[in-house]
Amino acid sequence: MTHHYNIEIVETNTHLKATYRDKKFRKLEHLRGKLDNAMLRQIGRIVPRHEDDFGDFNKAFENKVNYTIITQEKSLYTKFLDEWLHFYSEYAQLEPKFTGADGKALKQIIGYLQKLHGGNDNEALELWRVILSKWNTLPEFHQNNTDLKYINSKLNIIIHAIKQQNNTFASGANSSVQL
Repeated sequence: MTHHYNIEIVETNTHLKATYRDKKFRKLEHLRGKLDNAMLRQIGRIVPRHEDDFGDFNKAFENKVNYTIITQEKSLYTKFLDEWLHFYSEYAQLEPKFTGADGKALKQIIGYLQKLHGGNDNEALELWRVILSKWNTLPEFHQNNTDLKYINSKLNIIIHAIKQQNNTFASGANSSVQL
């Protein structure tokens, strides 16, 4: 897992971005502020080698250097992928193989579901969740084909089959997504 941290040197208002992968330091970027040769020679003193050391560094450099984690909202693609990975793992009881062709199919699914809902990302994601949650109600042939490439190629048929069940997509306790 990759995490990014903002390191602010208070005195000079210099901001750096530190990247950690698997809790190990990977990269340091200068974002803004003054950065001279003397600072470059000493910069290693304020950057932890391991992500777990941030607590100690916060104490050691209190009021001199501020450390904050940079959190990023998941992309729509990642949200769709997470839903499918969870669905596949539960439904098939094994980890899926995911290739570039699957990624391309997922992007096409996202585009189509967005188009159905006028570009509304939240409604498209909710529709995706409903499709996956209703998978066990589809005809057996579709139930046996959980591959993203297949879902993409038969998306119209799958949506129509689910819609025919009760003419709406029920999604949770109080809401529904309609076509």
